[in-house]
Amino acid sequence: MSINYSLDGFLLGNIYMILDNLLTYDQKVILSIVCGGLWIYFRTAECYNMIPREHWFPVIFVCSWIYLNYYEPLFLPIGLLILIGYAYKNSIISFIYSSTEL
Repeated sequence: MSINYSLDGFLLGNIYMILDNLLTYDQKVILSIVCGGLWIYFRTAECYNMIPREHWFPVIFVCSWIYLNYYEPLFLPIGLLILIGYAYKNSIISFIYSSTEL
């Protein structure tokens, strides 16, 4: 299913939404709310440190994330997974390198 979106005359074109064949828009919104609530409930102090202040990449990432979330609710859990991966990238990289050394 393709949906044609426009914002103030700016045509985004036909967008194929994520999991449109499996979930309705309302189900995606509920799933996003639950994922966001779980993230808020289980967050730690490191969650506040994972997005550095006064850097342009996080600003552009979060602004794009907010924009995309208006069109596809599942961008909220996708963005949260990216933030978690970004926060733990050093431990993931060291785990990969330590597991390849035999």
